[in-house]
Amino acid sequence: MSASFERLIDGIIDALQSHVVPNSNDDFVRGQVFSAIYALNGLKLAADWRAGPLLEQVRLQDETFAAVQRLADGMAHPEIPATPRIPGDISDAAVIEALRDDGDRRLGQLLLWASDEGARAADPNAAAEIERLLRRAICDQLKIELATTPKSMLQQIAGGEREGGAAQG
Repeated sequence: MSASFERLIDGIIDALQSHVVPNSNDDFVRGQVFSAIYALNGLKLAADWRAGPLLEQVRLQDETFAAVQRLADGMAHPEIPATPRIPGDISDAAVIEALRDDGDRRLGQLLLWASDEGARAADPNAAAEIERLLRRAICDQLKIELATTPKSMLQQIAGGEREGGAAQG
């Protein structure tokens, strides 16, 4: 996404929040404006054609896979993919998203395995450490996902908060 596109969307949102919402006494119109603001925020985030957040998630998964491989040395565990899974020249968001989704599935399988009695019986300390590592990695990945998700429309309506600070008006 270009900076000018982002500025354009931000300008439209600012105009709606600063001029239309405060000057509207009709609740229906205000609701429609907040819906438009929500849609514009979603468009701004979805229009990011760079695969940065997806790449960050895949890199985080790869680091986690490498750590699990090291900690689970000698234990029977679900298959762990070879890392890194992305060569340096891939920028196709659909390919990266498929790798991320496959990584999510594999992390889930590893988490089920690490929290199972079989893994705990084989090496309780390693299984507990792997489970902790996987849970932290999944939380870190969710933080990346939430950073690229628009705020709830209800949060915008109820709180009146704008990005970067309190509402004006």
